[in-house]
Amino acid sequence: MAEVYSLDTRGKKRKKWIKRIIWLIVFILLIFLTIFVVAKIREELKPKVTIKQATPITTKVTYESKTKRYEEVNFGIDILTGWKQMPRPAGPYKTYIWQTSESGTNGQVLTIYEDTIPVNFAVNRVLIVRGEGENLVQEGAASDNCAKYTRGGTTAQNQSGAAAKWQDVEFLCDQNNKQRDVIGTSSLDGVNTVILKSPTSGTHKYFFTYSNYNAANPDYGPFYDALKTFRMK
Repeated sequence: MAEVYSLDTRGKKRKKWIKRIIWLIVFILLIFLTIFVVAKIREELKPKVTIKQATPITTKVTYESKTKRYEEVNFGIDILTGWKQMPRPAGPYKTYIWQTSESGTNGQVLTIYEDTIPVNFAVNRVLIVRGEGENLVQEGAASDNCAKYTRGGTTAQNQSGAAAKWQDVEFLCDQNNKQRDVIGTSSLDGVNTVILKSPTSGTHKYFFTYSNYNAANPDYGPFYDALKTFRMK
C-alpha cells in the first residue's frame, strides 16, 4: 500500500507542474497578443496624412515675348512693344528711330544710322561693337561717363567733342554736356561706325545711339537687348 501511495503523489505533483507551465505559456501568449492588438489599434487610430507636392507653376517671361519684330529693307530688329517707331526726319542721314514717348525728350530713344554716319556725333558713354558678317557683336557693356577719363591733353573739347578712347577704340566724348546720358556705338572700323556684311544685302555701315532722359534711374537693358537681335538680311 505504501508504494502505491507514493506513486500517486508523484503523479499529482507532475500534473500540477504541467498545468502551471501551460498557464504560464498561455499567459505569455496573452501578453504578446495584447501588445500586438494595442499596437495595431494605435496604428489604425493614427491620422493618415498624405503630403503631395503641388506641381510648380512656372511663368517664363522672355525678352522676345515683350517685343515686336521690325523688318526694314536691309535688316531686322526686335524692339519693346511699348516703344513707337517714328517717321524718318528730313536731313542727310538715313535713320530709324524708336522712342517711348511722342516728344522723345522725357523717356528713351533708340536711333539707327545706316550708311550716312554722323562722324562728329559726340556721346557720353560708348559701347564697343564689332561686325561678324551680318551679325552685330557687343564687346561688354557701355563705358562710364567719358567726362571722368577724357580730361586735358589731346582730349580738349571742340564742336565735335573730345577725341577719346575706350578699350583702344576711338570715339567722341561730349564733355560739354556731362549730365546728358547718350550711349553711342563705335568699333575698330572707325569712329561711330561698324561695318556689317551680308550675302544678300551687301556691305553697310551702322551707328547705334541710345538716349536716356531718365538719368536718375538709367536702364540700358532695352538698348543691349535690341542690339542682340539686330541682323542684316
